[in-house]
Amino acid sequence: MSFGGGHTAEARHSTFETELSAAVDGRPLRMHVGLGPDTDSALITIALAHPDITNDMIATARRAFVTESIGADITTEATGVPEEPAAIPGASL
Repeated sequence: MSFGGGHTAEARHSTFETELSAAVDGRPLRMHVGLGPDTDSALITIALAHPDITNDMIATARRAFVTESIGADITTEATGVPEEPAAIPGASL
């Protein structure tokens, strides 16, 4: 299963920072933006704790985002593999 909705790493990071800021500020979160279930859960925990948010809550959200982003980046890179093998002169299958 992949997360990130096929977005670039920069776009996912921007989305995460926007949602983290919303949670910390007590604004509504957008759901289903491709961050991953652990990141979503951590952001919801922060939103529900508002205004009593701890640094540990924020660190947990950041760890979840990084962990899930690594998987999304690997999946994105894997989909960039050519479908047909490159032609090598003198080689046959």
